[in-house]
This record gives sequence, structure tokens and C-alpha cells, in this order.
Amino acid sequence: MNARTAHITMESIRIGFMVFWIYVAIDKLIEPSAFQDALLRQPLPSSWAKPLSLALPTFEFTTGILLAGRYKKIGLLLSIALLSSFSVYIALGLLNLYPQKPCGCASVFESLSWEWHLVVNMVLFTLSILGWYLTGPTSPMERHEKRNLSIGFTFTPHIHLGIVILFHYHTSQKRFPRKFALFPA
Repeated sequence: MNARTAHITMESIRIGFMVFWIYVAIDKLIEPSAFQDALLRQPLPSSWAKPLSLALPTFEFTTGILLAGRYKKIGLLLSIALLSSFSVYIALGLLNLYPQKPCGCASVFESLSWEWHLVVNMVLFTLSILGWYLTGPTSPMERHEKRNLSIGFTFTPHIHLGIVILFHYHTSQKRFPRKFALFPA
């Protein structure tokens, strides 16, 4: 893989995961009681629901923010950790090691079966490992980043605008659900 392709691949993975983790966190933070109720239906001790309903969205949002700035390598490592833990949880459910099959609580994948959810998680896990690998010491942009000594986030205002649009779209979908088809057949 040449340096340009590696850089484009790494940036695409980084931006994709940044949007994904921020969206998932905002979805859980907008309706915290619904997320906590979904956690109560999981095969976990009920005392874990409240701490997890606060910790998971915070961890996901932090991962997205780290991916947006200079700490993309740490953000990709956190993404690997999140996806591996979710994948292990789903795999244990598929192996019937829980008294009841866990229910889905992520709005992004709520319509997937558990088998497909595991496949999607494994693809995302592989992409996060690839992104982490491409940000390594042989990264094509490492020399440029070392010369750039500015402090703070290095992403463009377009990404800020994208996050704001994504947030407003998500909140409008929650407040004003579509009750009819825009283009009836």
C-alpha cells in the first residue's frame, strides 16, 4: 500500500469511527432513561444499569473526541477495546451462556440479528485495528505531524459542522418521528 492510499484509508477509518462513536453516545445521552431500561433487560446485575448508563456513553463520546483530535491512536485503541468487549458479550450470548438472550440496546444495530451484529462488530473491530496499524511509526503523515507543533485539535471546521448537523438530525428524528411515507408507492 503506497503512502497516499494508506493515509486516505487511515483518515477514512478515523473519521468514520469518530462519527460512529459520537452518534452512538449522543443517542444514548438524549434518552438516558430508555438506555438504562435497556440495560436492565440485559443479563447483568441490575445494580450495574445506572453506572453503565453513564459510563458507556461517556466512554464512547470520549473515544469519538479523541479520534477527532491529535490523539487518534489512543482513540483507535479505545475503539478496539469497546468493540472487543461488545463482541465478546454478543458471542457469549450466542453461545447461550446467559440465562436469557441479551436484547439489543444500540439504535444503530437494533434491526440486526445477534449473528449479524457479531459479524458487523468483527468487521468494525478489524477496521479499528487496521486504522491503529496505519497510525503507527511508519505512518505517512507522521513527519508532517511532528513539524506541526500547534496545540489542540487538528480537524477542520467541516467536521465540526458535520457533528452539529448529525446531532440536530438525530434530535429531530426523536422529537418528530416520521409517521407517513414521503413517497408512497
